[in-house]
Order: sequence, then structure tokens, then C-alpha cells
Amino acid sequence: MINSGKTEVLIPRCLCEIENVDNLNVDDEGFASVFVAWEKGIISELKPINIKNKKPKKILFPRFVETHSHLDKSFTFGEFPNFKSNYHEALSVNLEEHKTRSKIKVLERAEKSLNLALKNGYRAIRSHVDTYESQDNNIWDELFKIQKKYSSKLKLQYVALAPLEFWDTPHGEELAKIFSKKKGILGGVLVPPFKNRAKIKYLLSKTLLLADKYKLEIDLHIDESTIEPGAGIKVLLETIDRLNIKVPITCSHLSSILSLNNNEILNLGSKIAEKDIKVIALPLTNFWLLNRKEKSTSLNRPVAPIKQLQKSLVDVSIGSDNVQDPWYPFGNYDPFYLMSLAMPMLQLNPWERLTLSSIFLSPSRLLNLTWDGVVKKGCPVNFVLLDAGNWADIFSTNLKREVLINGELYS
Repeated sequence: MINSGKTEVLIPRCLCEIENVDNLNVDDEGFASVFVAWEKGIISELKPINIKNKKPKKILFPRFVETHSHLDKSFTFGEFPNFKSNYHEALSVNLEEHKTRSKIKVLERAEKSLNLALKNGYRAIRSHVDTYESQDNNIWDELFKIQKKYSSKLKLQYVALAPLEFWDTPHGEELAKIFSKKKGILGGVLVPPFKNRAKIKYLLSKTLLLADKYKLEIDLHIDESTIEPGAGIKVLLETIDRLNIKVPITCSHLSSILSLNNNEILNLGSKIAEKDIKVIALPLTNFWLLNRKEKSTSLNRPVAPIKQLQKSLVDVSIGSDNVQDPWYPFGNYDPFYLMSLAMPMLQLNPWERLTLSSIFLSPSRLLNLTWDGVVKKGCPVNFVLLDAGNWADIFSTNLKREVLINGELYS
């Protein structure tokens, strides 16, 4: 039968919901040995394997969710390199790329990225797209066509990454109207130093009110810096309180608050959780760009303090951010590349529930996906199968993987 099958696998215990748990074997690294069968792309049977000394030779993960990417600029490093490898040069080169940008180039980069993401095991992606007044007005029509083209295999969300000033213009209002029908997300940058704090508050207010008017989400690049720790998030929280509106908000980066003391981080985290603001940590680009010194190695590299934020009940996801562009010259839309770097960088144990939540479950909630990523009877067979037996195999070898989309092998 098409899109039907069965296999014996290891699954992280915190990512599966199974009956007969008394008979479930879970090894020291948190992998449960299970038998899984599916029909018509849906799990029909999930049960423990309880045979002594028998351990499956494959590991199963839910297909991954990328919470923060930039499809429009991926693979541009060769043409627009940033050999200084710092934030200011990245921004400068990024603006140079805009001068030669065309609809065709953006669409080619997007399709290349999506095809790699599918092959490597993603099922959903949120992508920021640089947005400005001189942009080709037809670009969004074409991007939404790509969204529809891939919809049977991958859910794609767009964030219009614009200067906050853009959302206080007729162009901004017009795009917000379009997004209200297409379920797009308003984006912006809130990174200190703020030369005119009153103006920042005004523009942020206009953006929040526009999102509220059209029932849209907001995803901000915020506090992606090493200076004025937490200045952006504090302005955001003040503005939300003053306007007294409830808009779904994601804070991407939130890097500089790591420079606050632990009690300050926890208190700030409590306020973020109270407002139901979600956070995306982006360690690869942050570690690469921020606080870089030409003639010395800095160990102070800011990134969202995941553990403290989780302790404050903030829903935190980990994302990849840039791929082979002026902001980050490496990567290939491979979730295992992200995991193998992010976990050592952030000292996150892969066998712990909160670590895997930040990679699988929180991203599913962030993108509001119909499946939460927990493997259970009745869930879709959207899996990545690895020839591996432990975490060392995953992070230390040339992975052999199979990607199942709705129960069928993707190739």
C-alpha cells in the first residue's frame, strides 16, 4: 500500500506519546525502543519493543521546523562577501546586494533553499524577507506562489523584514492589508543604540497598532547587539503596556540580555512570559558576528539566555538564521548542522526535554502548526530516519538519512 509501512526505531522519549509505558525500554541517553506502523501516511500502531538485548539501529525524529531564516539572501556570500565578518560590514554588504536584487534572483534563492530544506528534513520554515519602498512590487505575489507550490510538503511563513519607518507609510499599510489575507507577519529591527528614543517608541507603536488593526503577528530582530543590554525588549514591553493591546509577538535574537545579571534576566523573562512573547535564539549568526575583535579572541559572545528564559516560562526556540550570506557564510539548511553546533555552543544536553523542546516542540507552537511534533498514534508520518544508535552517531558521523513525507520516502 502506498504511504504505508512499519519499522523498529529509537525515538527520544520526550518526543513520543505511547501506551504500555511499563514495558518501554529507555536507554541512558533518553531513547525509547519502539515499533511503529503506519497506513495512508498516519501512524496506526506505536508500541514498546521489550525484547532483552534488542535495540533498533535507526533513530526517528519528527521532521524539523526552522523558525528563522532568510531565503531571499541565502547563497549570496560568493557575490557579496563579508570578509570582516562583523555586524556593521554585514549590514553594509547587505545594502549593496539590494542594489542588484531582482525578483528572479530572489525566487531562485528561495527555491534552492526550500529544496535543500526538504531533502535535509524540514517540514516548516519561517523566512524573513528584506522589505523596502523601492522593492519590486510583484515580489510578494511570486513569493506567495512559491508558498502554495510547496504547501503539500512544507509549510512556509513570511515575515516582511522592514525598517520600522516602513510601517508608517502607505506602502506599509498596503502590504499589511495583503498580509491580512495571506497570513503574513510584520517584521522590523529594534537594535540599539537608539539616537532618538521617542521616535523609536512612536514607530514601534505604529507597527503594533497596524498589526492589531489587521490581526497580524509581529517578529522583531531585537537586541542583536553587545551594547545597552535589553534596551530593545524594555522599550517593547513599555510600549505594549502603554497601548494596552495584545498582538502575537516573537523576539528574534534577544542577544544582549545575556550581559545582564542573572536576577535581571529572570525578572525580564517573567515580564516576557507574562506578555506571551515567544523568543528565538540564533546562536550561529550571533556567535559569528557579535563582539568580534580583530586581534583577540572574545569569549563574551551574546545569545539569548535559553536556560534562564525557560526557567521564567518563556517559550524559546532555536533557529539557524542566515545561510551562506554576508551575515553568516556557512550552513546548508540542514537541521543536524544546527544541532551539532548549537548544543555545544550553548551547553545544552540533547537527552534533556527542554533542549529538544526548543528544537521540535516550541518551533511547532511558534508557527502554529497543526501537528505539535510529538510522535503518537494518529499523527502524520513526517519523519527523518537516521542510521544511528546514539547521540554521538548523530553528531560525529556522515549521516545517512531518509525523509518520510506523509508516509512516503522523499527523494
